[in-house]
Amino acid sequence: MGNPANNRRFIFYGLILAVGWGQEDSTIFDQKIRVRKPNESKIVTINATVNPIDVSPTAYRLSIYPRNRPAEMQIQKIFFPGEPIQIILPADILNSDSLGNMAKLEPMGDNYLHQYRMFDAAEGDIHLTPFDVHVPMDIIQLYVMDEKTGDPIPNSDIRVSQGGDVLTSTQLDTSGYKRVRITTKRQFDEPVLFSIDTEGYYPPWKGWITVPEGLSEKVVYISALEPDSGEAVYTVQENLAPFRIGPENGAEVQFVLIEKEQVAY
Repeated sequence: MGNPANNRRFIFYGLILAVGWGQEDSTIFDQKIRVRKPNESKIVTINATVNPIDVSPTAYRLSIYPRNRPAEMQIQKIFFPGEPIQIILPADILNSDSLGNMAKLEPMGDNYLHQYRMFDAAEGDIHLTPFDVHVPMDIIQLYVMDEKTGDPIPNSDIRVSQGGDVLTSTQLDTSGYKRVRITTKRQFDEPVLFSIDTEGYYPPWKGWITVPEGLSEKVVYISALEPDSGEAVYTVQENLAPFRIGPENGAEVQFVLIEKEQVAY
């Protein structure tokens, strides 16, 4: 038999070593395991308001994409009338450029115009400028040019009418261009009358134009009056002014003139 004192000493040292190794293993285990709190993604809520004006679309399709990468659509959803139009996205996927993001609204159920809104990246709520949905339109890309020089004629007033009813009124931009929107609620088998007023720089222009469905293009050339030697150019101040053979009120009327029309005399 062994010495009892030695046996007790051996058992005591064994317990100390066991406790020591257990503590060391626990420390290593605690150091290796890290409980990480998951990162919370910040979100943005894009809100849109639609105002249908004398129309009843069946649904609305809203698409979000970077303005400089329109093929990379981030999300597209369909909403029905009366349903809140709202899209929730991670904020960090939006383009950080100024006005670098685009929202496209497509009213469905007829040939409604598609509308676009640019917006900045942000967190929280983004409220897009309201969308007004009108009667479906056909579009003429109108260019107005000087017939002699080919230069654009800017800032002219445009009026489109049919059967005495004004369909639309608008103004050219500084490059003599405008997308003229004409309602589809018109007589398709008849042309419309375009009136172009250059504010006295050129004679008023009027002409009948056939407007096809959808998108089309039209270039209108206007000629300035070039008086001969000794002639002067006059601008008519009143509508339906008589042009007489002589200055007398009783002189024979050759024809009548419209307001702002020009005459070389």
